[in-house]
Amino acid sequence: MEKMKRMVAVVLSAVFVVLCFAGCSSSGPADEITDETLLVAYTEENKPFIYTDEKGQLTGFDVKIIEKIFDDVKNDYKNYKFVQVDKDYRIGEDAAYTDGDGNEYIAYVMVGGISKNTGSFNKDHTFTKDIIDNRIITVTAKGSSIDTYADLNGVNAGVVSDTAKAALDKNSAIKNGMKNVTEYPDTASALADLKAGKIDALVIDEFHFNVAEGKDDFKVLDSELDTISYVYAFKKWDWYDEAFNEAIYELKSPEYNDADEFTPIVEEFFGYNASNFDYQPPETK
Repeated sequence: MEKMKRMVAVVLSAVFVVLCFAGCSSSGPADEITDETLLVAYTEENKPFIYTDEKGQLTGFDVKIIEKIFDDVKNDYKNYKFVQVDKDYRIGEDAAYTDGDGNEYIAYVMVGGISKNTGSFNKDHTFTKDIIDNRIITVTAKGSSIDTYADLNGVNAGVVSDTAKAALDKNSAIKNGMKNVTEYPDTASALADLKAGKIDALVIDEFHFNVAEGKDDFKVLDSELDTISYVYAFKKWDWYDEAFNEAIYELKSPEYNDADEFTPIVEEFFGYNASNFDYQPPETK
């Protein structure tokens, strides 16, 4: 009889394990897209937000954040999948993925270094609070007499990256006062010319400057020409933005974790704390 009881117990344990694997699957990346899969859309790889690493795996800041907060934003979804979509993709409306049987699946969130300051994107979407900020700054050599933007009048300047160039173009009074503006293809060559005195100042974005070698040889002027804010986007008036805001807030707050888990992820992928995320839950306002 005792032997029979042990056999029954073993059989019941095996059944329990099978049921757990069938119905109690852990949250995480999906191997197969189903109705229970949250699709996270992106239009193109954009390092360090989302990109393929040397092992062929999708990684990046957004990938790590979604992994961390999925359990807090999943609602009825059991897993998630990143899907690449066209640039004109309409969140919450267009099919982001179609399976072999012709079933269409819609993405309700978009990531990948999305700037809310771009064209008509603002009026068509709802966003999280600013997650990552990229300031457009101006740097000079440490011993330079240039201390303010007013001192840039009549100088030879350089500019790196399309983002920095667009910000300088927008500040036409400062640009027009410069004697000459040289466009550089990369940060290293621009900083080398600045250090050698071939240019007097360099307009650059923080993403590039803060990870540059030898940045301590330069000083940054007070204030900035512009700030590019990066967010997660949703269909206009979608409630999902608040769920993501609160999940990121909890990831950042030591009240919900033993420590701030958000800032180390920012520093891992950007090389410095590039975030001023300042969401406050309604009950704390």
